[in-house]
Amino acid sequence: MERNIKAITDFIFISDKLSKSDVIVVPGTFRADIIKKALDIYKKGFSPYIITTGGVENEEGLIEPKFQKQYLIDNGVPAYVVFNETKSTNTKENAIYAKEELDKKGIKCDKIILVSKTYHARRLLMTFLPSFPMSDIKIVPVIDDRNITKDNWYKEREKIDKVMEEIEKIGEYFLKGDLSL
Repeated sequence: MERNIKAITDFIFISDKLSKSDVIVVPGTFRADIIKKALDIYKKGFSPYIITTGGVENEEGLIEPKFQKQYLIDNGVPAYVVFNETKSTNTKENAIYAKEELDKKGIKCDKIILVSKTYHARRLLMTFLPSFPMSDIKIVPVIDDRNITKDNWYKEREKIDKVMEEIEKIGEYFLKGDLSL
């Protein structure tokens, strides 16, 4: 059992050392922890640009990247360094449309920082690789309000279910050809 936990932990949970990058990419979410981490990375000078993604609306009719961009602007990030991709409805589309938007803006993508929920890191990376095959992608995980970490995911049913859901989605994405190994 311990070997299985370690194998899943090592596969799902990714954390890279930050280095200077061309852009910070924020996958679609309304979770404030993710956008707060992107803000922190930006303010520490790791990247001159941020792109927010997603086309999902909340109850007030606000889409994910508009919420994210407003949060960044409200916290001191100049509007001209934040780009929005507003068409995507899933992780694969986050990658495809972010790449399109960055190409339109002429932003190079040699080095990318992807901000991720801890348990979403592997699928996010594998899904972004086909759209950014020549990029050095660094994953920066964030412990969100679900408090799922590599040290506790296997201790509570709800956390186990969330991690297993990610493994299932990786399988589904693979079978559809939506991610890279």
